[in-house]
Amino acid sequence: MEPISNEKFGRFVSELRKEKNLTQKELAEQLYVTDKTVSKWERGLSMPNVALLIPIAEVLNVTVTELLRGERIIKDERIAVSEVEGLVVGSLDLKLQDTLRQQKRNWALAFLICCLLVVGEAVLLFMSDLTFDRKDVLAVTGLMLVFGGWFCFFAKDLLPRYYDGNKVNYYTQGIVRIHLPGLSFNNSNWSCICRLLKTGTLSIAVLYPLICLIIIHVFDLTLWNQIKGPLIWCGLGSLVIGTYIVGKKYE
Repeated sequence: MEPISNEKFGRFVSELRKEKNLTQKELAEQLYVTDKTVSKWERGLSMPNVALLIPIAEVLNVTVTELLRGERIIKDERIAVSEVEGLVVGSLDLKLQDTLRQQKRNWALAFLICCLLVVGEAVLLFMSDLTFDRKDVLAVTGLMLVFGGWFCFFAKDLLPRYYDGNKVNYYTQGIVRIHLPGLSFNNSNWSCICRLLKTGTLSIAVLYPLICLIIIHVFDLTLWNQIKGPLIWCGLGSLVIGTYIVGKKYE
């Protein structure tokens, strides 16, 4: 059985729609979606939600199996149950891939915004007339941006299947090593852990220099020198503790 193709599915929907003399807007109105959504289907850019497959098939007067195969089934042709199941699972996989790609784009945008904020904060730090070592602030911020960027752009969205069948408390990818004794990584908690680590590292990257600016200008440099170390450890500790809490909750 050939895997489901976004492009083949889109061409088939487009052909069926034109056979019924429907515009994209008219089809969209019958399915209670936007014409832009239909356009994306037909251009092979996305797949519809599984819940929409039956309504689409009914409107276009085909079966769900024909819809997923991207072609009409010859009369009296017998379709194996395994093929039908494979088509349904394939449609779920494609929808998941679309969701993951959208999430990647959203996190890329969030990372870009954080970088711009950090650049602005760095400018304010260097414009300050106070004499203090700015390198430690920028070092912590830069390190958090590196980790946040890695999770936003390079961390795998899904773990290999052996993670789900075994209690694995470490994750390796390239030079990155994560080892948390007592916590098993699997596909039930991995996405939540990644979301926490992305949010946490980017938040620290933005908030650490901001807190530095506020304390130095509102209070004094002495107070900042006293709390900057504990502040870093509190931030890192919250990431570790938060990872354990979220990981255990969805383990």
